[in-house]
Amino acid sequence: MADETLVESKTTFGSFSHLLDARLLRALADMGFAHPTLIQAKSIPLALENKDILARARTGSGKTAAYCIPLVQKILNAKPADAGDDVKATRGLILVPTKELAEQVSRHLKQLTVYLDQEVTLANAASGTTTHQQRAIMSERPDVVVATPSRILSLLQSKTISLESLESLAIDEADLIFSYGHDEDIRQIFGGNYLPKVFQSYLMSATMTEDVEALKGLTLRNPVILKLEEGEDELKNLTQYSVRCSEVDKFLLTYVILKLKLVRGKCIVFVNDVERCYRLKLFLEQFSIKSCVLNSELPLNSRYHTVQEFNKGVYDYIIASDESAVTAEPDIGDEGEESEQEEFTSTQRETAESSLSTSNKRKRSSPAPASTRKRKQRKGDKEYGVTRGVDFIDVSCVLNFDLPSSSRAYTHRVGRTARAGRSGMALSFVVPSDQWGKNKVVGGVPSAKHDETVFARIEKEQAAKGSKLKEYNFDMKQVEAFRYRMEDALRAVTRTAIKEARIKELKNEILNSDKLKAHFEDNPLDLEYLRHDKPLHPARVQPHMKHVPKYLLPQIKPVSTPDGGETEIGSQDNAGFVPFRKDGTRGRGRGRGRGGKTARGGRKKHDPLKKFSR
Repeated sequence: MADETLVESKTTFGSFSHLLDARLLRALADMGFAHPTLIQAKSIPLALENKDILARARTGSGKTAAYCIPLVQKILNAKPADAGDDVKATRGLILVPTKELAEQVSRHLKQLTVYLDQEVTLANAASGTTTHQQRAIMSERPDVVVATPSRILSLLQSKTISLESLESLAIDEADLIFSYGHDEDIRQIFGGNYLPKVFQSYLMSATMTEDVEALKGLTLRNPVILKLEEGEDELKNLTQYSVRCSEVDKFLLTYVILKLKLVRGKCIVFVNDVERCYRLKLFLEQFSIKSCVLNSELPLNSRYHTVQEFNKGVYDYIIASDESAVTAEPDIGDEGEESEQEEFTSTQRETAESSLSTSNKRKRSSPAPASTRKRKQRKGDKEYGVTRGVDFIDVSCVLNFDLPSSSRAYTHRVGRTARAGRSGMALSFVVPSDQWGKNKVVGGVPSAKHDETVFARIEKEQAAKGSKLKEYNFDMKQVEAFRYRMEDALRAVTRTAIKEARIKELKNEILNSDKLKAHFEDNPLDLEYLRHDKPLHPARVQPHMKHVPKYLLPQIKPVSTPDGGETEIGSQDNAGFVPFRKDGTRGRGRGRGRGGKTARGGRKKHDPLKKFSR
């Protein structure tokens, strides 16, 4: 076994020409992959030497390509030049915790095999296709299958798929596999004589947990451990803020932040349940702030499409429910997460299965809180998840409207921004314990009761990584001017309005997902008319609320740069908020100010909506 600490990669994919097929290299060039990331540079040669690999690397480090590239190359090596139907077999299996990640990995594989469509066949078993369609697809014995553990187990039990010829098994986001309730499925897959005795395994994870240690014992033999630590540069790209406020002030500050463009670019707003998704969307609609929702109630195809359109820049704001942050156990052992053992002994291997069984028994025996039991009664997709693995592109800001229940979940959320060398920021609302439950309409959210305890844990973990959360103190004297508008809008968002909105959205998305699926496949341009941020309008909307009167606009000041110049906040070079002026003065005049002079001529005034906050 080897323990490797990665160093900076200065090689190109061209240096792998003696290992990789020319068509693979061509596809990588088309994808814009010129230089392998650190984990790719180390893992690809080792994987092609048939070594088992345990890779620990941060989100966005290129783990998907690190196992997909050698997996495809091994399939090419295994196929003779005159391959026919008689040699068709499933040689590669990729297990992921969520359907969203399964779709993303499948798309990545399709790009890799664009010049190999005759040699390498793919199938996404986690897609929303019917059982009959799945049987037809699997009867063709695809070379690579991407699936969630529960789905692949169902196919194995029905003998729809055979893994007797399996050569490569990859488990992506391994530390999440058990969090999504796949513990029993994994145990049956490995203990049901479905897999051959010898195959190569890849275990990819962002963190090392007890579950990963258990999986390591089940799947890996003499693995090479690749450890990629976060560097200071990555940490510097992320600016983290926190705001201590009451539960109702969350809505006030979100309104001010989004309406006055305190953050520029795309923003993901995380809430902790589906109801909060629609409450916040309807609230923002009162001010003509468009947003789309993403939660487990929506059909799978609609979730795929929403993420794709968000990545293309069609939507600026997406409200995502992170239900796993509430249903999962709080990770009490966060502080000890960095102290895992890298050496894997024979004794650990022998006790891996027993520890897995004990861990799962403990999880099943612990009673779920009342809020969780109530949530499970709703029809949601248990394999939904967007905080991990799913690649959101060019996200400028992550807004934790509801704080997660663990520091690990926080790390995964803020990992959606400041990726690929770009700057980003995260802002988290923290409800003090003495403020919890005071508002009868929007207060009393169970997950917010322990915000201060969880936030203390988050601060400690981030400090251990050399990062610090800055407390952002809004000048509430200036923000107070917007309170009456916020309260007026919040009163219109009743429980009945939320219920109607959920039903309306679900009906629309089911129609778009099922009945129009075939039409959109034949007419892809029609997708432009399918938008997920349309107003739901079950609540009373007042037209005047969408404008901000000029007398309410706070004065702002530019932020100075180290060289003495001035810059705008929210750009890729400097992510953050622009502060209010200390004197608290506001714009002059009355009426509906749009932040600049009209097009009749004259000098254009400074637009306070484009750079603003603190």
